[in-house]
Amino acid sequence: MKLTKINRMYLLSFLFTLHISLSAYVNSTFLIKFINEKYVGLLYTAGSLITLILLAHSAGILKNLGNRKFVLWLLLINMVSLIGLITSTNPYIVGTSFVSFITTNVLVFFCIDIFIEHFGDPKTIGKTRGLYLTITSVAWMISPLITGFLVTKSGYVLIYIIALITTLLATLVLLFSVKKFKDKTYLKTPFTKAYTYLKTNPHMLAITLINFILQFFFAWMVVYTPIYLNQHLGFNWDQIGIIFTFMLAPFVIFALPVGLLIDKYHIKKRTLLSIGLVIMAISTFYITRITTLDITTWALVLFLTRVGASIVETTSEIYFFTHIKEEEAYLLGIFRDMTPLSYVIAPLLGSLVFVFLPVKSLFLILSIFVLIGLYYVTKLKHSHGPTEISNQNK
Repeated sequence: MKLTKINRMYLLSFLFTLHISLSAYVNSTFLIKFINEKYVGLLYTAGSLITLILLAHSAGILKNLGNRKFVLWLLLINMVSLIGLITSTNPYIVGTSFVSFITTNVLVFFCIDIFIEHFGDPKTIGKTRGLYLTITSVAWMISPLITGFLVTKSGYVLIYIIALITTLLATLVLLFSVKKFKDKTYLKTPFTKAYTYLKTNPHMLAITLINFILQFFFAWMVVYTPIYLNQHLGFNWDQIGIIFTFMLAPFVIFALPVGLLIDKYHIKKRTLLSIGLVIMAISTFYITRITTLDITTWALVLFLTRVGASIVETTSEIYFFTHIKEEEAYLLGIFRDMTPLSYVIAPLLGSLVFVFLPVKSLFLILSIFVLIGLYYVTKLKHSHGPTEISNQNK
């Protein structure tokens, strides 16, 4: 059977997500072999800040290089970075390689978003985005068990070798799938004017802030849940791998059905977002009430947090992409800014909580923060349709 271009983009997304997810939970422990642990957070911050700067200039980069050439350069840099992580023991080389690794990871997905927007059917955007999120979520879900097994048997380096191989495969898929790509005329908008545009379009600002709340939730959970389970409750990494695999299952289970609910049954996006945020908040708060060390209990509660998160993620993506045009790369750049921005802010605020409050309060504060999203849901439009370009460029 001949794969369509959109299906090849799904394959590309799966391979590249797998290379990220395999290393996601071991990056920090790998880095402290070469770098003092108090500087590891600075590497994440540096990578996130560089990503923010490049996303802010994404329209100009795309205008000069085009999406296909840009992503190929990113994949090449990503592979060189992985080679640095695999072969070097020099802390400066390892640190620089890691920063370029995490920076290019975000930017590659920015480019994949443009491909999927281009090749997908605008009439079934819910199905397209839902299937895309489901496929990438499969990679995230299977990774904790694979990573735990590989690290136990062979150490960290094998993880990065496999990541390099999957990146190479993703590059080959791209080369053979998209031999030519006709770019739209990307609208180059200054950073300040892009944010001014959001302020004058409250519903787009609202969905961007909802995305920030979601990405903040992910960053907070990724950084502090393993620490809490391992260092404070005493779960070993085999147990954590099982818990995390079950925890991530909702992204596989719910993404496509949510997309179909929106496409086929016209369920209101505002309703789905509200339901998702409430589930996230209640289940995150409940973490503060758990006293047992039963794996099933922890897996179930963390599963529920991701049920809510998966509904919010899928619905917010669908809302955003139904209100922009492919050439509006600057809006996509701002939307994707929320991921690196959350990884700058969340660890800084979490560190303050660690200093002044009990560790359990991390999850109480996060649950309250998630509820703020309900306010922004009220600012969203009921109708579909891409945004009209405002007069900010005149």
